[in-house]
Amino acid sequence: TKFIFIDVGDFGRNSDGGVLKKSNFGKLLEANKLLLPQPRKINKDLEYEFPFVFVADEAYPLKTNLMKPFARRQLTNLKRIYNYRQSRARRIVECAFGILTKRFNVFENKMLVQPDRATIITQAACVLHNLIIDKESDIQIDIQNEIETTYSLPYQEVNRPTNHRPTREAINIREQFMQYFNSEIGSVSWQNVYIV
Repeated sequence: TKFIFIDVGDFGRNSDGGVLKKSNFGKLLEANKLLLPQPRKINKDLEYEFPFVFVADEAYPLKTNLMKPFARRQLTNLKRIYNYRQSRARRIVECAFGILTKRFNVFENKMLVQPDRATIITQAACVLHNLIIDKESDIQIDIQNEIETTYSLPYQEVNRPTNHRPTREAINIREQFMQYFNSEIGSVSWQNVYIV
């Protein structure tokens, strides 16, 4: 997995949602200027189209192109399955960070450098990570084993909700995904095994 956009150097005490909002990526997302593909049908047997979305954890706001899990309280089985499937998609990103850390052990401990130097080191590591994927495919870490190990763990929600009120459109899009993941067309045989 390659890094296609990174934003490095914010203070750890700032909320994830706040960092996103201030970042160039967040501003482009908010202004609908990321040039995302038009919504498409996931399956020819479905009447409606799905927008292209980014997946995020509970710390981020729910938006039309940014999906987050349902809150833990009063979860129905349908919502649990949505949360699990959405969590599975997010784990790809978490695995990418795990691979980056394994490749460059500078991330295993605190960096004893000034913050601006830590930012440069992190950016350089992401670029080198991408170059390794592009140029030396035989040096790749066994991503599939890491992903399968991560997927075997049950979904657990981090309790970091945001205070942002989502739009009705964003709520409807998440509901569409939930219905799809629980439909005959969109469900997978093993999803009921892993939900908590």
